[in-house]
Amino acid sequence: MPEFIFSTQQTLALDAIAAGASITRAAAEAGVHRNTISNWRRETAGFHLALCNAQYDRALLFREKAEDLTTHAFDTLRAILTGQDASPSVRLKAALAVVNLVTTQVPPQMKHTIQIEDVLLVPPRNPAVEPLHNLHNSAQPETPKAPPTVQTIRRDQPKTGRNEPCPCGSGLKHKRCCLDNAISAAPALKTSA
Repeated sequence: MPEFIFSTQQTLALDAIAAGASITRAAAEAGVHRNTISNWRRETAGFHLALCNAQYDRALLFREKAEDLTTHAFDTLRAILTGQDASPSVRLKAALAVVNLVTTQVPPQMKHTIQIEDVLLVPPRNPAVEPLHNLHNSAQPETPKAPPTVQTIRRDQPKTGRNEPCPCGSGLKHKRCCLDNAISAAPALKTSA
């Protein structure tokens, strides 16, 4: 099996996931965005393989711990199912738990292996030239952006205030006469760069 070299962040994420952390918590411990771990899973064969094997080992460990308690668990279930001290609803729940366990128990998946022919060999990345393609966008270094262009807007006529006499000559204040019409049919504005 080929040897894979992981970055410090990838190693921290793998260790956290192997210890039972969620993807979000593992990302926080590694100092990356959680989508970065998803990108590593999708794009880096070695990381995907190590992650699958860590999850398999963890599932196997819990299965072994559960198997150690199986005898006690079945003794307790037997006592509940056969004893008259438990209520019928508790006995029914115990019986359903046994039926559910028997009908849905699936052994853990096999350990994954990878052949060297399956891995696309890529030369090491030069961080000064190539971007960090397998990091989430929010974890990428920001590229400088051009400043936005500013446009000045100029009016053809002076602005009529709300409390000034209406320009239509009615003698009323502008807000009581033509303001609503002026808003809907605003005069054309000139823009100059």
